[in-house]
Amino acid sequence: MEADREDEIRARAYQLWEEEGRPEGRAEQHWFTAKESLAIEENQESTYLPIDTGTDPEPIEAVENTGEFPTLTDQGELQTPHRAERGEPPSTPPANN
Repeated sequence: MEADREDEIRARAYQLWEEEGRPEGRAEQHWFTAKESLAIEENQESTYLPIDTGTDPEPIEAVENTGEFPTLTDQGELQTPHRAERGEPPSTPPANN
């Protein structure tokens, strides 16, 4: 079984080496790429299956308790701060009563 696997990797690495124009000194890279591509091909079908964790993707409590997102007014600001133009007096925020 292991010998068959190595033969497949060897054949794929040789194919890659030929496709790249038979470069010297890239045997390790071709071997790694061949091994990786064969593993991907062999396990591709399992990637289409859903992952069953045994729980709902999102509990209904999380959806019901989302609330509203805070805004600037929720944080005590009545207007969006801006940079004063030259010659314009600095603005002071209105007092909250």
